[in-house]
Amino acid sequence: MELHELARPVINSSRGLVDEVVVVVNRVDWHMIRFANNEPTIVNNWVQYTVDVYLSRGRRFITTSITSTNPSEVVNRVGEAIKQLNVTPEDPLFTPITHVGKPTMELPGSYDKRIEDALDPLIDKLNNAIQASISEGAERNAGALTYGVLSRYYLDHTGLELEGKYSFVTLTIRAFAGDSTATSTAVSRDLDGFRAEDAGREAGRLASLGKGLPVEDIEPGRYKVLLGPLVSGHLYGLVVSLWFNAHSVLVGMSGISREDLGKQVASGNLSISDLSHEGTALNSESFDYEGNPTRNLEIISRGVLKALLHNNRTAAKFGTETTGNATDLGGVVRPGPRHVLINPGSMPSDLDGLLGELDNGVFISNNWYTRFQNIRDGLFSTVARDQVLLVRGGRPTARLRGVRIADTFRTLLSGYVDSSKRAWQVYWWDMDVPSTAPYVLIENLGLTKGPE
Repeated sequence: MELHELARPVINSSRGLVDEVVVVVNRVDWHMIRFANNEPTIVNNWVQYTVDVYLSRGRRFITTSITSTNPSEVVNRVGEAIKQLNVTPEDPLFTPITHVGKPTMELPGSYDKRIEDALDPLIDKLNNAIQASISEGAERNAGALTYGVLSRYYLDHTGLELEGKYSFVTLTIRAFAGDSTATSTAVSRDLDGFRAEDAGREAGRLASLGKGLPVEDIEPGRYKVLLGPLVSGHLYGLVVSLWFNAHSVLVGMSGISREDLGKQVASGNLSISDLSHEGTALNSESFDYEGNPTRNLEIISRGVLKALLHNNRTAAKFGTETTGNATDLGGVVRPGPRHVLINPGSMPSDLDGLLGELDNGVFISNNWYTRFQNIRDGLFSTVARDQVLLVRGGRPTARLRGVRIADTFRTLLSGYVDSSKRAWQVYWWDMDVPSTAPYVLIENLGLTKGPE
């Protein structure tokens, strides 16, 4: 089915009933290869359609997401949503849909046609990743490789029509060496940039690093901590998503205020950007859900807050232009990042060199189940997963169990010391936003006892 066949009936059926209508139709062609005990086990394929609709009348708006591919059903669902506009409260931040220039529909580096039919070469790359992990000492490996293409079609009441096509391939590999485990990922927009073998080698090396070490409980306290790219990408992605979007600033749900723009809010060594318009960065795209062009945005430069993420609503309140960060239906209200970059630093990129820089502290390779006690204060906790090492004199001396990071966004920002010279694209199912992340060294990070 052509995507416009789902969008145009919505526009036609809503004329005269609403002031504004935006329809975004997404089709994702998914493929997944699961593997366990060093062998591929299951290959799944499916196609997923969503029709995302934004409607407004006066200062009221409503959104709905529909998974049907039947145009009549889509129109009926939109009709029901239009009726609900009558009882929808007015939005005090309401701003009409406006367009700041027309996006270019092609984003260089974001689409590789070969990925549409890449099963055989990706099976080969997966087997190479497994063998690389085994060569580093892993006994078995498990995980999943996903790949596919997202096709997106945008149409609104002004007649603006946009199309984009974006490919993706991701690998999550978990290596086992005895009872020691480690996870690594490989992420790319094209086949050539998909470094599956490197991910396998890293997972095997990390798992082997802890094999045979004594296992100890963490002594709660503040530590110098080396965060692996999966952890740094995850946590700084959350900081950007929750604190550096202009909507959270406007409604008082961020620890950052408007007055902080142009001021020091983090360590002078820390720089963070949103790579929404970098085609090779997973999740980047050429246009947003308000029909505006995306851009790469430097948010923090050497500790100074340079910019916030904006959509039409927040830009109007700040007297500025949108940054094209209406990432989805929710982004029409609260803008968000698509791909967070933590700038590389001056530390080595190899693990031996990084542990030497850490000297005495804790290395955490992965995390999951992040929870918040107070988002405005940035008070969070997250469970360390897989390899957690106690390091003394630059050498691992024990594996730590039951470790939880429990601290605030302020510590992540101000306690940042340095990072590796190299950064890696990382993403797996427990991360909110894909990232390009280095190893990051943090001073005085709070660690406590969590679930084992």
